[in-house]
Amino acid sequence: MGYYFLENIMASNFDVSIVQGDTLKWAMYLKDTGGTAYNLGGCTLSMQVRKSYYPTALISSYTINVPVGSTMADSPQGLLGGLSASAIGGTIYISIGSTYTSNFSSEANAKYDIQLTNPTGNDTTTILRGSISVLPEVTRL
Repeated sequence: MGYYFLENIMASNFDVSIVQGDTLKWAMYLKDTGGTAYNLGGCTLSMQVRKSYYPTALISSYTINVPVGSTMADSPQGLLGGLSASAIGGTIYISIGSTYTSNFSSEANAKYDIQLTNPTGNDTTTILRGSISVLPEVTRL
Protein backbone atom coordinates (compact mmCIF):
# COMPACT_ATOMS: atom_id res chain seq x y z
CA MET A 1 0.00 0.00 0.00
CA GLY A 2 1.30 3.44 -0.89
CA TYR A 3 1.33 6.70 0.98
CA TYR A 4 -0.65 9.87 0.64
CA PHE A 5 1.88 12.74 0.53
CA LEU A 6 1.05 16.17 1.94
CA GLU A 7 3.10 19.37 1.89
CA ASN A 8 2.89 22.70 3.71
CA ILE A 9 0.09 21.65 5.97
CA MET A 10 -0.24 23.62 9.14
CA ALA A 11 -3.70 23.31 10.71
CA SER A 12 -5.13 21.70 7.60
CA ASN A 13 -7.94 19.21 7.17
CA PHE A 14 -7.17 15.91 5.44
CA ASP A 15 -10.00 13.40 5.16
CA VAL A 16 -9.19 9.81 4.19
CA SER A 17 -11.03 6.57 3.47
CA ILE A 18 -9.99 3.13 4.66
CA VAL A 19 -11.39 -0.35 4.26
CA GLN A 20 -12.07 -1.81 7.70
CA GLY A 21 -9.05 -3.92 8.77
CA ASP A 22 -6.55 -2.35 6.33
CA THR A 23 -3.47 -0.35 7.30
CA LEU A 24 -3.75 3.38 6.57
CA LYS A 25 -0.48 5.23 5.81
CA TRP A 26 0.47 8.72 4.80
CA ALA A 27 3.44 11.09 4.93
CA MET A 28 3.70 14.82 5.55
CA TYR A 29 6.44 17.31 4.72
CA LEU A 30 6.32 20.38 6.94
CA LYS A 31 7.81 23.59 5.56
CA ASP A 32 7.99 27.07 7.01
CA THR A 33 6.51 30.10 5.25
CA GLY A 34 9.77 30.54 3.30
CA GLY A 35 9.59 27.01 1.91
CA THR A 36 12.37 25.62 4.11
CA ALA A 37 11.85 22.21 5.72
CA TYR A 38 10.66 22.59 9.30
CA ASN A 39 13.20 21.34 11.87
CA LEU A 40 11.34 18.85 14.07
CA GLY A 41 14.32 18.14 16.33
CA GLY A 42 13.27 17.98 19.98
CA CYS A 43 9.58 18.28 19.14
CA THR A 44 6.88 15.91 20.33
CA LEU A 45 4.25 14.60 17.91
CA SER A 46 0.96 13.23 19.23
CA MET A 47 -1.97 11.70 17.39
CA GLN A 48 -5.29 10.36 18.63
CA VAL A 49 -8.19 8.73 16.79
CA ARG A 50 -11.68 8.76 18.29
CA LYS A 51 -15.21 8.00 17.10
CA SER A 52 -16.12 11.70 17.36
CA TYR A 53 -14.70 15.05 18.46
CA TYR A 54 -16.58 14.81 21.73
CA PRO A 55 -15.52 12.68 24.72
CA THR A 56 -15.54 9.15 23.37
CA ALA A 57 -13.39 6.10 23.80
CA LEU A 58 -9.94 6.28 22.28
CA ILE A 59 -9.48 4.09 19.18
CA SER A 60 -5.72 4.62 18.83
CA SER A 61 -3.08 6.93 20.24
CA TYR A 62 0.55 7.57 19.26
CA THR A 63 3.22 9.88 20.72
CA ILE A 64 6.87 10.26 19.75
CA ASN A 65 9.75 12.57 20.61
CA VAL A 66 11.81 13.47 17.55
CA PRO A 67 15.57 13.15 18.22
CA VAL A 68 17.57 16.33 17.56
CA GLY A 69 19.64 15.97 14.40
CA SER A 70 17.91 12.84 13.10
CA THR A 71 17.96 12.72 9.32
CA MET A 72 16.02 9.57 8.51
CA ALA A 73 12.55 8.41 9.47
CA ASP A 74 11.40 4.88 8.83
CA SER A 75 7.81 4.12 8.07
CA PRO A 76 6.03 2.75 11.15
CA GLN A 77 5.65 -1.00 10.75
CA GLY A 78 3.53 -3.68 12.31
CA LEU A 79 -0.10 -4.24 13.02
CA LEU A 80 -0.39 -1.32 15.46
CA GLY A 81 1.09 1.44 13.29
CA GLY A 82 2.57 4.59 14.78
CA LEU A 83 4.36 7.84 14.04
CA SER A 84 7.94 8.49 12.94
CA ALA A 85 9.72 11.68 11.93
CA SER A 86 13.10 13.09 10.96
CA ALA A 87 14.30 16.29 12.60
CA ILE A 88 16.01 17.53 9.46
CA GLY A 89 13.76 17.47 6.43
CA GLY A 90 10.44 17.99 8.19
CA THR A 91 9.19 14.52 7.24
CA ILE A 92 6.50 12.78 9.30
CA TYR A 93 5.19 9.28 8.58
CA ILE A 94 1.84 8.21 9.98
CA SER A 95 0.38 4.72 10.05
CA ILE A 96 -2.83 3.49 11.66
CA GLY A 97 -2.40 -0.25 11.91
CA SER A 98 -4.90 -2.93 10.93
CA THR A 99 -5.27 -3.93 14.59
CA TYR A 100 -7.02 -0.61 15.16
CA THR A 101 -8.85 -0.24 11.86
CA SER A 102 -10.42 -3.68 12.25
CA ASN A 103 -12.12 -2.28 15.36
CA PHE A 104 -13.65 0.63 13.44
CA SER A 105 -17.36 0.30 12.84
CA SER A 106 -17.94 -0.34 9.16
CA GLU A 107 -19.57 2.46 7.19
CA ALA A 108 -18.75 4.89 9.99
CA ASN A 109 -16.47 7.88 10.47
CA ALA A 110 -13.70 8.43 12.97
CA LYS A 111 -11.92 11.70 13.80
CA TYR A 112 -8.20 12.32 14.27
CA ASP A 113 -5.72 15.08 14.81
CA ILE A 114 -1.95 15.39 14.99
CA GLN A 115 -0.37 17.93 17.32
CA LEU A 116 3.18 19.25 17.36
CA THR A 117 4.68 20.48 20.65
CA ASN A 118 7.86 22.55 20.42
CA PRO A 119 11.06 21.43 22.20
CA THR A 120 10.45 23.69 25.23
CA GLY A 121 6.97 22.21 25.70
CA ASN A 122 5.29 25.60 25.90
CA ASP A 123 3.66 25.75 22.46
CA THR A 124 1.37 23.13 20.87
CA THR A 125 -0.09 23.40 17.37
CA THR A 126 -2.56 21.12 15.63
CA ILE A 127 -0.87 20.50 12.29
CA LEU A 128 -3.44 18.17 10.75
CA ARG A 129 -6.94 16.93 11.49
CA GLY A 130 -9.75 15.25 9.70
CA SER A 131 -12.17 12.39 9.31
CA ILE A 132 -11.53 8.76 8.50
CA SER A 133 -14.33 7.18 6.48
CA VAL A 134 -14.52 3.46 7.10
CA LEU A 135 -15.74 1.17 4.33
CA PRO A 136 -16.86 -2.39 5.15
CA GLU A 137 -14.46 -5.20 4.32
CA VAL A 138 -15.51 -8.25 2.36
CA THR A 139 -12.57 -10.59 2.99
CA ARG A 140 -12.21 -11.65 6.62
CA LEU A 141 -9.14 -13.64 7.60
